[in-house]
Amino acid sequence: MKTCFDFLGEEVSSESEAQVYIVPVPIEMTTSYIQGTDRAPQAIIDASRQIELYNSAIDLDLEGAGIVTVGDAIRDRDELFTFIEKYREELLGSFTCFIGGEHSITPWILEALELEDIGIVWLDAHADLREEYLGDSESHACAARNSLQFGSLVEIGVRSYSRKEYEFISAEKSVRVFRSLTGEAVEAVRSLPSNIYLSIDYDAFDPSIIPSVGTPEPGGLTWGRAMECLDLLFSEKRVVAMDAVELCPAEGSIASDFIAAKVIYEAISRFLRGEG
Repeated sequence: MKTCFDFLGEEVSSESEAQVYIVPVPIEMTTSYIQGTDRAPQAIIDASRQIELYNSAIDLDLEGAGIVTVGDAIRDRDELFTFIEKYREELLGSFTCFIGGEHSITPWILEALELEDIGIVWLDAHADLREEYLGDSESHACAARNSLQFGSLVEIGVRSYSRKEYEFISAEKSVRVFRSLTGEAVEAVRSLPSNIYLSIDYDAFDPSIIPSVGTPEPGGLTWGRAMECLDLLFSEKRVVAMDAVELCPAEGSIASDFIAAKVIYEAISRFLRGEG
């Protein structure tokens, strides 16, 4: 495995084994509106080097934490499968964050990781529960539907879906969909298995926070609500891996890149706090 310390910088390296792997996955194949998700991993990594390693929100210093960035080229589904299958033991022996890229990578990651008895928590503005979109059953708009075969799903932040998706949600017991982190959403998360895969689409956030996404939707999660989600997951569940997807870096919107990087930083921080 080719590695470096690009995410957050050299200071997060450690002489011991890696605690966290950052895996860039710049795959963009089915985006249907604003494009550019293939540029997101590098933009997020670049922005991350401006983040303070001491996380004052939870009193944790990430210096020397053992955060490794993977340098292997992953440009399509086959390369993603090959990489995960080759390094599955190392990836599952630590905490791994895959940085997309578009949301269609999530079910591919779940399949390749071969996780058992997991729940899936999905932060997103869109349900992504279509059978197909524009004739493509592997579209980003089908990603959650394609992930259901690997575990029950709780979606939080969803405020846009088709009538057919609404009918599917109403009939399908293995998926629960919530507009925000309500009390009912918290209980739905708690009812999932103890092992969780977390998928974060940046459009789950209100566009006043992260505007540079493929399809921005008003009325999204505030920063505080999103952090409450992370606190819930990392304190009450075991998050085995995650992805962060659908940032579309835009000229003049560096704040989006930085905040996107900080979301990953906050998730990693909570994982490391639990391991300490």
